[in-house]
Amino acid sequence: MELPCPEKIYSDVGAAFGIGLGLSTMVNIFFGLKRAPKAQMINYTFALIRKKAPTSGGNFAIWGAGFSGFDCSLSYIRKKDDIINPIASGAITGGLLACRRGFKATVSAAAFGGIFIGLIEAGSYYMRKRMQAQQMEMIEAQAAQAAQDQAMERAKEDAKKHNKQHQQ
Repeated sequence: MELPCPEKIYSDVGAAFGIGLGLSTMVNIFFGLKRAPKAQMINYTFALIRKKAPTSGGNFAIWGAGFSGFDCSLSYIRKKDDIINPIASGAITGGLLACRRGFKATVSAAAFGGIFIGLIEAGSYYMRKRMQAQQMEMIEAQAAQAAQDQAMERAKEDAKKHNKQHQQ
């Protein structure tokens, strides 16, 4: 279930910050262990994490705030909640965050944002359809099993009646 818009924005900002923080921590562990002198490996790695992870988390949070804000705004303006809203939101957010670097950077960031979110939405759509198909298969299998169980019960009852008639 999706949260209403104000809560969705707060939730997405927090989730984006956490994702950025976690990814940055993993990357900085890798680079810290790879680049540090052997004697200072742990200290260098933790210093790198403390320096860079919060900044990356904040950058992800800004992207998440823009994306969720535009997604909610487009849902309100269009009075629809379909696949176009997140794709357009990704494009608008990417373009807006890159607009200080010039027109070419704005267009390429907007295209990347739209395409990236489009791929995520396509994967989400595919997974949703696949899960629905699996659920339908399970429901059909359960219905077939229930029908088979009922048929077995009737056969047992018929056999008992038949045995009673032969005994009399």
